Amino acid sequence: MASPGKMFVNAILGAIAGQWVATIKTEVEIIKVEVKYKSKQLGAGAALIIVAGMIAFWMFAVLIAAAVLGLSNVVSPWLAALIVAGILLFWILVFGLWGFFKIKKNYDLIPEASIQRIKDSF
Repeated sequence: MASPGKMFVNAILGAIAGQWVATIKTEVEIIKVEVKYKSKQLGAGAALIIVAGMIAFWMFAVLIAAAVLGLSNVVSPWLAALIVAGILLFWILVFGLWGFFKIKKNYDLIPEASIQRIKDSF
């Protein structure tokens, strides 16, 4: 028959082990959610960069048209094409930088917050 002191120590150790297992299970679930979120953000950032690339392609076409119009008419048609190209450049920068910062922010799929909570709990 085990002594009451030994049973008490076993109960405390069992409770501590149970707490650790519960903490680790909770953190694993949080890690899954965090990795899923970061993966979606990486995809969104990549999509925004693709949009910027597509707009850049059309801006190049507009710049070519502006050069042709500028050489053939030294008046307003080429200026209008350059204004359109400037507007497209603005949107290329907006979407490109937005996508770049989304990817940069979520590039590492390491769930840092969960790792820190696990370290703090032990």
